[in-house]
Amino acid sequence: MKKTYIPWLVCLFTMVTSCKKFDYYQDNPNKPTKATPALLMTYICQNIFNNNPISAAYASRHLTYYERPNESINYNWNRGNYDNYGGLRQVLKLEPLVTDNKNFQGLAHLFRVIYFAQMTETFGDIPYTDALRAELDGRTPIYDKQEDIYDGLLQELEQANSLLDTGNGKIDGDIIYGGDANKWKKLINAYRLRLLIHLSKKEGQTKIAIKQQFQSIISNPVKYPLMGNIGDNAQLVFNTSDPSNYYPTAGHLSVSTLVSLEQSFVEMLQKREDPRLFSFGDAIAGKTAGVFSNYKGVDAGLSPADQQASAAQSSLIARRFVDLRSPVNEPMIFLSYAEQEFLIAEAIQRGWISGDMNDHYQKGITASMAFYKITGTIVSDYLNKGLVKLETGDPLTKILTQKYIAFYMNSSWEPFFEQRRTGVPVLRVGPGTLNGGKIPKRWQYPLSESQYNESNLDAAVKRQFTEGDNVNATMWLIK
Repeated sequence: MKKTYIPWLVCLFTMVTSCKKFDYYQDNPNKPTKATPALLMTYICQNIFNNNPISAAYASRHLTYYERPNESINYNWNRGNYDNYGGLRQVLKLEPLVTDNKNFQGLAHLFRVIYFAQMTETFGDIPYTDALRAELDGRTPIYDKQEDIYDGLLQELEQANSLLDTGNGKIDGDIIYGGDANKWKKLINAYRLRLLIHLSKKEGQTKIAIKQQFQSIISNPVKYPLMGNIGDNAQLVFNTSDPSNYYPTAGHLSVSTLVSLEQSFVEMLQKREDPRLFSFGDAIAGKTAGVFSNYKGVDAGLSPADQQASAAQSSLIARRFVDLRSPVNEPMIFLSYAEQEFLIAEAIQRGWISGDMNDHYQKGITASMAFYKITGTIVSDYLNKGLVKLETGDPLTKILTQKYIAFYMNSSWEPFFEQRRTGVPVLRVGPGTLNGGKIPKRWQYPLSESQYNESNLDAAVKRQFTEGDNVNATMWLIK
């Protein structure tokens, strides 16, 4: 009789131990199951700062790509996306975890501003005050007017600046500034200058005190510190510890073989004998590098086939951007000290603030050169060239041109947004660009919005654009 119990006991023991094993393996000891401020900080920084600039470089005519039609090349744009709301949800997770750390609270405001600003600059009006409230039955948020969004974003940056302080605790997980609260504070204020310059067409025509805000930042460096050199650049430095840490275009075969500098951009650099050309692209195959006449761009206005036909005698993108044997390349800049100096120079030229416009302009150029390790007499000689120095010609155009050059393969879509605002430089179009020979001004709203938030979307479109949700429609910001 005893033998009849043994199989049942073995079975029961097996079931119990199996359950324990099953429960035990539900948790991966090597993978965190709870979000921490440091983990969220690292994720958000990676998400914001590691943005592949290649499509923006095509649209901005720094580069051109000619294997097949590409929407950034032919301007046959359609719908954008609301992916930034995914990043904003991570910021929302961060906020309740950092109620005792003012530095994290300030950075949460900065990150919110960056995500929202990118979206309103892409589409126009977007959900802002009513966004991210799905758990409170806010699945159909209203669309805020772009003017109100900018007003709110600038107020959030004021809050962020007031919260950041070196004495307010550690910033764990910071892969940008290594926990340096003062450098983050400098970025906050430089970014605020960027947004204020974005509003240049609205000076005196809006409730936002654009000029006055710019003045308050420049006139009070103790309260509003700004970047002092390229060591303050807001940038992500890559490494070789893991392929996910490589430069975004490292090892990309199509970028390596089918992307050239654009013709107008090369000519712009050649006319000024700008040594940055040698860092941006390769000499024509078989010709000596470092000689201006040995570089040539491809006309991005041509059809892809015609571009490809002329590409054999063109300058490909520099090998350092694509070489997988050395995949670190240069840091990915979000906002640079050079850009900050050009922003200040433009504000002086517009009469918003007083100051030495030429000094800031030259600091911007010098900083951009230094990023490419170009220093000394080469830089001073360049600053004295007729097409560079401000004493002749239109100073604003020269400031904007130098900022455009400094944006090469960095700052994400900022070079396109700035060209959209100013018209500098004139971008090349032609038979291959489609869209009626026009350069788009925005993206259409995501299809999901017309499916799930139709009434609020329709109200926003009718309020903004007489022509409807059209890529060529002009948003409030640039009217």
